[in-house]
Amino acid sequence: MGAIYVLEGLLIYLYGFDHNPPHIHVRRGLENFTITIKDRFVEGRAKSKSIALVNDFLDKHESEVMDLWNKAQKGEPITKINR
Repeated sequence: MGAIYVLEGLLIYLYGFDHNPPHIHVRRGLENFTITIKDRFVEGRAKSKSIALVNDFLDKHESEVMDLWNKAQKGEPITKINR
């Protein structure tokens, strides 16, 4: 699966049939972390600036990301989020 969004070099992914709680995967260089969509719990290696960027992205696109999460959990095709 390709990234659903690219944000200043941060690649944001969702995976089908992933575990709960709903979350996204984020990668860039040595950074590799997950962040839950609703409560924004971060796990993994991340810079504070990257976390802030992803939180801002989720503030703007939370409903779209949750729709994609739900589709991915059902095995339905998902698309990229448009800017």
